[in-house]
Order: sequence, then structure tokens, then C-alpha cells
Amino acid sequence: MTETELKQRLSADVDGVEAPPDLLDRARAGGARRLRRRRFLAAGAIALTSVAVGGVAVTAPGILDHRSEPPIASRPGEGNPYAFLMSGPTRGDLAGDTAYLKQVLAAWRSSHGKSINHDRGIFNHMQGDAQVAWAGNTPGGRAAIVVENSDLRNHSDVQLYHEGVAALVGYVGDDKDGKPVIIGDDYPVPGSSQQTGFVVEKNGTQALVALQMPGKQIGLSMGRTYAKDGSVKRTFTPLTFRDKVSVVQLPTGQNLADLRLNRMPGTAFSYLSIVNADINASPPETAGDQRLWGDFAQDADLLWPMSDGADRLRKTANDVFNDTIQKAGDPNANGTAFSIWTGYGVTANGTAVYLGEQALDSDPTHVYAVLKPKTGKPRIVLGGVPDAAAALPVAIELPDGQGWAVAHKDAQLSYRYDGGAWSPARSNALLVPAGTHAEVQVEAGGTTDVVPLQ
Repeated sequence: MTETELKQRLSADVDGVEAPPDLLDRARAGGARRLRRRRFLAAGAIALTSVAVGGVAVTAPGILDHRSEPPIASRPGEGNPYAFLMSGPTRGDLAGDTAYLKQVLAAWRSSHGKSINHDRGIFNHMQGDAQVAWAGNTPGGRAAIVVENSDLRNHSDVQLYHEGVAALVGYVGDDKDGKPVIIGDDYPVPGSSQQTGFVVEKNGTQALVALQMPGKQIGLSMGRTYAKDGSVKRTFTPLTFRDKVSVVQLPTGQNLADLRLNRMPGTAFSYLSIVNADINASPPETAGDQRLWGDFAQDADLLWPMSDGADRLRKTANDVFNDTIQKAGDPNANGTAFSIWTGYGVTANGTAVYLGEQALDSDPTHVYAVLKPKTGKPRIVLGGVPDAAAALPVAIELPDGQGWAVAHKDAQLSYRYDGGAWSPARSNALLVPAGTHAEVQVEAGGTTDVVPLQ
């Protein structure tokens, strides 16, 4: 077994789900924080739209939390991204609603024991008093942001920039009974995303609230676009902020997992996240493996020759396909399920062809063909979302009259033109040279289908 085949085998054993290149920088965002949001939602927190808020805070009258330790002030700076919320009055059109502010602070106080961050000890040494930085009405109902200092100390399950006082933030919506509830909380973690948005919902209407982080223009993307050239793109629209908060009513039926906040122009991975509206709105254990073919037997052949003369491509086929597709992918994807299987072959003009799939986050998988001519740059052809129930789930027409790349796991595939004789059959994947009235014969599971290529 070659090194590449061993890598493929190991990838198959872990369902082919691999982390992005900046794993170390994103480990917290893609690991503990993902677990955090999943557990928070599973615990019964309301699934709301995202709201980004900013502004400054003041303690609501009559709600004081006396500490056994003398309070220490936190200061804005590296490792304390939410400290700017600690100064000034409460912002927003509900800033004068004393009864609501008291309810918000009471919800914050009672939430610590149920927080996914409780075991990390971040609430063990609170400093001073909690403050409501912003409180307002949105199309998705009432929302608020709470901030409070904590003396963060080394702990078995916590990452810190450094020990010392830093601001914690809590995001608040209304529960089904119309009472304030903590949607999520955050604290500064090195190399991790900052949870600067949350989503609230009322009577079926959702609103995103986004916090304006100092010094940067922030944009919102509603979803990604899969282009014919294989690239996956997002368009970020600049947000308008008032009192350092932007409130956006979301379209009916908006998939929260598609939302992304980013610093403009939004061309790199975003270190800003929405506490209840990222990939974990549809966690992998709920959504399942989105790929067309991800479940292989232990001894399965994962590399499928599609033509004669393709032996030289076998060793690197999987790496070439996955690396090429990954480079054209969405930098803001939280998770990528790479193709475990790979078809490889050579067209009549000597162009190498690689066939496979890729699934981003909870999106449906997409199939692609990667073409590498003898000279020039690789070219990607998008095959779209495959139909697993079709007789021929993968059928991609290649450019410049180079034929078709087709695949069906565990099938025998052959082709013919104009009703002539069938070619010798190949297993799993096949290159069909250009020709008139081409058809593919698919023999699988005891049945035979003939599929015209159009």
C-alpha cells in the first residue's frame, strides 16, 4: 500500500472529514466552540436569528451583585475584545425600560450554572456588577447584550491570552413565554472566533443583531454560491450600525447555517461568528454525512481508473483532486468533507481527468471533474448536486469536446455510440470519449439501465 493509499484508507476510517489548513488557529472555533453551541441548543435554548450589538453599558437600578473579592477594572486591548462594552450608558430603545433590564440581568445571573462554559471556571471570580450594554426591539422581538468582568485564571479546561480580568458577554432573547433568556455567552480565547452576533425570533420573524467591532467595517453574507468554474464564493454586504449595533430582518426561510459575519471585504476566513446561526445549527451528528459515497467497506478500492493509460495518475489522484477543489472553496466554511473516492483517467488529447466530490458544512455534496492538461493550469468543472437515486448519479460533460466523466459506486459501466457495440466494462467510474448519441450501460444490484448522455 502506497503512502497516498494509506492516507485514503485512514481518511475513510474517519469518514473523510478533514480540518482546514489553519487548524491550530481555528481549533477553538471548530472544536470546543462547535461543541459549545451544539450543547447549548440541545439544552433547549431557543434557535434564534443573529443580532449584532454594540454600545456601552450601565448597571440597571436595584440589581447589584456584591462580591467577596474587591473588583478590578478591565481595560480594552489584546485579549479583551468585549471591554469596550463596559463604559457608558445602556444603548437602544429599551434602555429606559427598568423592568426589562432587571429581567435581563436576572436571566444572566441564573444562566452561569447552565452555560457550556461553566466547567471552564470563567464565572468563578466575577468582578463588579453585570451591565446591560444594549437593549432594543427588533423585528424578531426584544434583544439585549450583557457584559461583566471576570478574573480569568488558569483552569484545566480553559484557554487564555493571559490570566487577569477580562469582559464576558452574554446575548439575550425572549423564550417562548416572552421572558428574557440567555442565548449564548462568550469570553476571549486566543486563536478563536469572537461570537459577535446572535439571532432572535418572534412569531416566525427572525432578526440578526451584529456587534460593531472597533476599527473594522463588518459585512453579512446570506449564503454561498457554487460557480460553474468550481469556485465557491460569498458576497458580503456592509452592515449599517446604530449605537454600534446592526439589526437585520432575515428573509423568510433563511437557513441560519448559511449566515456569516466577516470583516470586509470578506475574502478570508472570518473570526467573527454568530452564536446560534453557524454550521452548528445543523450539526453533523444530526445532518449526517452529506456525501454521495462516504461509507466504504474496510477493504474497498477507493481509486477508480476511468481509462486506459491512467496508471501514472493513481498514486496522487486523491491528493490532486481534493487539493485543487479545496483551493477554490469557500474560506469561510467551518468544515469540509473531502472525497474519499477518486476517479482518474486520460482523454484522447492527453488531459488528465480526476473525478470526485466535496461537501461544505451542512450543504449538499457537489461533484466535480478536475482537468489537468499537458500544459497550462488545472481546470475545474462543476457537476452539481448528484442524485443518489439516479441510475447514473455522476455524469459530467467535459469541455472542448473531451467527452464525459461518469461514476456509480459498485456498478459495471460501459458505453456505446449510435446503438453500436458496448465497450469493455469498468468498475465504478468511466471516461466516455466524445461521440454521437453516446449511452452508458449501468449494471448494479442485479439490474441494468441504459442512460443517454445529453
